[in-house]
Amino acid sequence: MLTRLKAKAQKLEWLQFLGHDRVPGFTLDITPEELQVELAKIPAPLFLGRYTEDEIRVKLERNNILPELRRMGFEPVILKVETDGLVEHRILVHTGEVSYNKVILELKLREGVFKVRETISQIHSELQSILRSDTFPMLWIDWLLLQNPRAQFSAERPSLPDQKYPGLGLLNLVVPLIGEFAQETHKQAVLDIPEHFHGALFYSKWMKFFNPEMQGKMQAILRDLAGYPVALLSWAIRVGGLLNISGNVYEDWKPGEQIYPLSQELEDYFNSAIYSELMQRAFEENHYQLDLLRVKSRARFLEPEERSSLEAILQTWDKDNSSVKSY
Repeated sequence: MLTRLKAKAQKLEWLQFLGHDRVPGFTLDITPEELQVELAKIPAPLFLGRYTEDEIRVKLERNNILPELRRMGFEPVILKVETDGLVEHRILVHTGEVSYNKVILELKLREGVFKVRETISQIHSELQSILRSDTFPMLWIDWLLLQNPRAQFSAERPSLPDQKYPGLGLLNLVVPLIGEFAQETHKQAVLDIPEHFHGALFYSKWMKFFNPEMQGKMQAILRDLAGYPVALLSWAIRVGGLLNISGNVYEDWKPGEQIYPLSQELEDYFNSAIYSELMQRAFEENHYQLDLLRVKSRARFLEPEERSSLEAILQTWDKDNSSVKSY
């Protein structure tokens, strides 16, 4: 688990993981032996150091997640909460039986303290003056899976990158619950590092990129490529088909951290004039096209199932540009 956390932390672009807000001695430099010592100090493994499984169930009921799953026909719904009390905190909801192929909801969260104020000088020196605090405790979304194993993909709703089954459409219920967890455990933000463009887009209702340039670039992509369905757009970006015509370069997807601010200080950061100015500058200076010939050529490098998904989306697009449903 420590190895997985270290690997995840390597994807941080602008924030630096400093440690654990509930266990000050915990850092990524800890050895497996030292980790076991820290774990032994914890009297009872509670989810995020606070919640029992029954309390998690109550929250899922009150936030209308379990009722909505039952309304969709998932009966019975089986809840499992797994935690070591320190590093890994996971909620699993199965349908029918406890089996990996029956998972309909999986949420992994991690806690951490992140160094912020000094690192933003790498983005723009004026941003440094906005934040008074050097560090912020945050709740980190390590993994979120919402899927319907009974459903199948179709031309109207094709698969997204790394999607095994169609989604459930419950993100509007789950993200506020994560925010509730963060507030009740005294975090100042929720953090996510979206693996794909569509993830960043879906989270953008609540989150902004910590780097204002990336926020502006994402908005520029949506401005210039609004005619494309999200599935095609996300696949095309994944295989390197996003062309920044302002610099005539292909851009890879390296977004960095998205932040759901819960403190006034972080709200002020995202609402500041300098953040808005840098975001607007990136929005105006960057213009994008999709190179579909490049996308078609690069599809051959994908795994067979992924290649089939992308080729089906491209065929539908070629046949009728408006027939693929946008997510």
